[in-house]
Amino acid sequence: MDKLLKILVVLVLVLSGVALAVEIMLFLQREELKGRNIKLMDGAIQFASTLEVPPETPVDLVSQDLPHVKMGREEFKNFYQVGADGKVVAENGVKKMDGPGTLDAALKDVISKAELQFVRLNDTRINLGQTRATLDTTSNTLVATEKDLADTKDTLKKTEDDLTVARQDIVQKTGEIADLNATKEKLEGEVDKQKNEIVSLTDKLSDKESQLTATKRFVEKLQKDLATCLHGPSDSNAPPPGLQGKILVVNTNWNFVVMDMTAEARMIPLTDLTVQREDKLVGKVRVSEVMMEQRFAFGEILGDWQQMPLSKGDYVFY
Repeated sequence: MDKLLKILVVLVLVLSGVALAVEIMLFLQREELKGRNIKLMDGAIQFASTLEVPPETPVDLVSQDLPHVKMGREEFKNFYQVGADGKVVAENGVKKMDGPGTLDAALKDVISKAELQFVRLNDTRINLGQTRATLDTTSNTLVATEKDLADTKDTLKKTEDDLTVARQDIVQKTGEIADLNATKEKLEGEVDKQKNEIVSLTDKLSDKESQLTATKRFVEKLQKDLATCLHGPSDSNAPPPGLQGKILVVNTNWNFVVMDMTAEARMIPLTDLTVQREDKLVGKVRVSEVMMEQRFAFGEILGDWQQMPLSKGDYVFY
């Protein structure tokens, strides 16, 4: 009997040691799993803080001050749904792992906001591409128009030089006629010849003046075309007073800006708008082209009104 008791005692001691070892292993694994869960939870919280809260209206898509998602560890605390009584909610004997206040709901909320932000970024990329294409087209048109204007100015200069020479010839011939009048009886035939020359030169002068008039009209047409390209057609209807939008792009090389129009704005070409930053006057721009469907407008910077360099985010008023 004593021998059997000793065997049982030894067996109990051995089993106790094994149980202690298993418990230690389970404790270490528990701590490892706990550390991993904390790192995953902190990573999810940090990732969520980089996401913006989806805007309520399309106008907010260009805002630089959208709030970011704020989450804490307490939102990841409950793996199962907990009711108002503090007890785990169960359906048909199965504990609910989704629903308000659960880890599943918090992760789904983060994923939905990330997907919305991805969609907004793609929309912004498409809008920027369209704006760049429009700016390139406008730039090419301006370059071609300026070249035509420069060529026409060169032609006008040459015509004016020819007209000056013709006028000098007329002055010279008129002086010769005055000298020949003193000897009219002797040199009547020579006078007739000189008169014929004057008639010929007068015809040439008339032709040159006609060419000059036609060239000036062509220059005026090119200048109007250039003004139409820069400022667009005029419209006497004034827009409603107040905020008209924000400046999206500033190009100092070409002296123009791209403006984002508000929903209530009704910008009209050749309208001067005031540019303001907080409570300070920045300058003025003149509307040159309006793209109503895209809610964009282009404007020329008026240097006489500029108080400081225009910048992205400045507000425009009428």
